[in-house]
Amino acid sequence: MRVLAAKVWTPTDIEEAWSLRKKFHLESCFVAGGTLLQTQWEKGVSYPPQLISLEKVEELERMNYKTEGAKRFLQIGSMTKLATCRNHPVIKEKWSLLSTAIQQIAAPAIRNLGTIGGNVVYGFGDAIPALLALDAEVSYFDGKTIKIEKLDHWLNTRQNNEVLLTGVILPEYRHSSFVTQFYKKVGRREAFSGSVVTVSGVIGQNDAGIIDFVRLAVGGGDNRPQRLKETEQLLIGQMIKPLLLKNVYDTILNEFHPISDVFYSGDYRRWTAANIVISELSRLEG
Repeated sequence: MRVLAAKVWTPTDIEEAWSLRKKFHLESCFVAGGTLLQTQWEKGVSYPPQLISLEKVEELERMNYKTEGAKRFLQIGSMTKLATCRNHPVIKEKWSLLSTAIQQIAAPAIRNLGTIGGNVVYGFGDAIPALLALDAEVSYFDGKTIKIEKLDHWLNTRQNNEVLLTGVILPEYRHSSFVTQFYKKVGRREAFSGSVVTVSGVIGQNDAGIIDFVRLAVGGGDNRPQRLKETEQLLIGQMIKPLLLKNVYDTILNEFHPISDVFYSGDYRRWTAANIVISELSRLEG
């Protein structure tokens, strides 16, 4: 029977948490819900000797609906449980895509422990494609101040910077006559298994059926989630027609380059992602 030998620290604010991380550096890590560490430990991966738990940092569990000028957004503390996000009435009303995505993350017991911040910091979490499609931002502490950045940019640069994620920010959709959204997870087995491919999207159309905004995101397996920005640009200002769908399919295959593993090839993931997007767009044709 393996015994946890690490020492657990419980700071009460982000400055204290940051100072502990700087003190112990590579011999430490931040801990949110701890579900990922538990999984790794069960596989034989050792914990670092110093664990910095964020469970007592109350400011990281707050959820606030704010208005700043013409901008309205929901600020979610990074320590907010996944189950709380899934069931929160404001999220279910205005950002239901996130609630839908969280429902397909792991088992209920894990959602009761896991946090939105932990899912994002992991870098491959199944909530990330939905957050990218929702144009989410993240807030983080860099040792001096709280900064805000687009999630897609942060995912591509965070590995080079030591920061403490403090929250996720969801802006309200821009106005369109008709908005559709989707979240599709293809797994090896049941819904709470690891994903093979995850695809998410938010599409807005005007009264004439012309797309006036679109955000598409893909991920799955050990592939870092990404926005399909070339595909998005192809769709902007267009009405959905068969020729457009063919061009979208080809563009996705050129833009998305997932890696292979022992179960599925990268090509299979590309084709699956492209087929899902085309299926969803076809529902809007005409």
